[in-house]
Amino acid sequence: MIRRATLITALLLIAVFGAVPAMAADLDALRASGVIAERYDGFVEIRESGSAEARRVVEEVNAKRREIYKERAEAQDVPVDQVGRVYAKQILERVSEGVWFRTPDGEYVQK
Repeated sequence: MIRRATLITALLLIAVFGAVPAMAADLDALRASGVIAERYDGFVEIRESGSAEARRVVEEVNAKRREIYKERAEAQDVPVDQVGRVYAKQILERVSEGVWFRTPDGEYVQK
């Protein structure tokens, strides 16, 4: 049982942090340019006026994260938003310096 849970956790982390290299590269580039910001709830958003490509990346990343958070919440019997906030902290620890992050009060801060 423990091995299965560890495997599921590992697979979820892979999915959140780069299962699709092309999309991850796009996300990284858009975060580095300041167009996309990470949020306190584990999702991303357009911080500055973004192109159609930036909007596509935001939609795809958020859809994948939403699915992962939902599965994780159901497995642990906790609220989805709680899972998102935990992942947000992990994401913030792993992103490069200079990435923008939106706090719960709506303020943007740069890592």
